[in-house]
Amino acid sequence: LVPNTHKKPGDVEPPLIMHQLTCNGVLEGIRICMRGFPNRMLYPDFKSRYAILGAKEINSSGDNKTAVYALMDKIEFGRERYRLGHTLVFFRAGALAFLEEKRDDIVLRLLRYLQGQAYLFIRSKEFRKRRDQRELIKVCQRQFRKYIALRDWGWFVIIQKTRPLIGMPNPEEE
Repeated sequence: LVPNTHKKPGDVEPPLIMHQLTCNGVLEGIRICMRGFPNRMLYPDFKSRYAILGAKEINSSGDNKTAVYALMDKIEFGRERYRLGHTLVFFRAGALAFLEEKRDDIVLRLLRYLQGQAYLFIRSKEFRKRRDQRELIKVCQRQFRKYIALRDWGWFVIIQKTRPLIGMPNPEEE
């Protein structure tokens, strides 16, 4: 496409561009695509790709047409936006984009859920470790306070001095 007749950069002549598009048949091709069903997909491909939108509806029937009609009715996809053939599903221009958006929303939600579960697992493991460390710090502090309180008590001193001798052979019996 030539934007202008005097070869000046950045200058655009809309009537010239429309004339070129009309003569090249681009506008007519777009008009035909908008009237017809330019996008098509085989039933197995359609079922495998969009089963996430309604697995129950896809599996409800062995007949491809019945299953696709059930799925499309569930997601409130107008029948004027698609047609079913013997082996293909035909879509009007832009209709497939709507299905893709719905599918992407569900996939994104499932991925976020999966990421959240993985993050929960990792963080809960770290949380349990830190919780146990806090509990152990409390136990150590309690034991140290008891030791400080009892270290001058006579019986405690005797127990501490005789503890290493427990389990040792008695030299007097030998």
